[in-house]
Amino acid sequence: MLANAISRRLFCVPLGNNNHGKTTAIRALVQQGERRILKEVKRGPRILHSPWGRVVDALVIPRSYQETLQGEFGSIEAALDGVDPEWKQRDLVIFPSHISPSDCSEMIRLAHRYGFDAVALPFLLSPTELPKLSNCLALPWNVRWTISNDRRSKPEGQIEALGHDLWSWIAAAIENR
Repeated sequence: MLANAISRRLFCVPLGNNNHGKTTAIRALVQQGERRILKEVKRGPRILHSPWGRVVDALVIPRSYQETLQGEFGSIEAALDGVDPEWKQRDLVIFPSHISPSDCSEMIRLAHRYGFDAVALPFLLSPTELPKLSNCLALPWNVRWTISNDRRSKPEGQIEALGHDLWSWIAAAIENR
């Protein structure tokens, strides 16, 4: 929750259609932030710890909005409110999405409406995928970080390393390092 401090708040949107590594990377990110091994990450509020000791109050949704929440809640705002009525007061929201310009636009609008910087996190299996993302990436994100998850026969270790690195980037951005 918001404390008596200066805070940079992030609304991070891992972007990519199915089988791009988003869920595995998010699990690794949460493991790094919670400093413990998890078999799976359930959607909901979490307390994460930066590498420098800062406590980060987060809402983490591990699966894309379109895969689970759209059918259950309908709108993006209803999904956020349904999963965590206090999401607007968190330091961090991680909310993955498929490549949908209208959904991304709504996520950016909600992020800005409640004082978050909107961060696009496109997951690429190949640099040739960039044109597929161009309509989403052209939207008014505050930050865009590209996650290059080149195809491999056994990608688990690579994706976990990317998730750990991503947690470091997010934590550093929150702390304005």
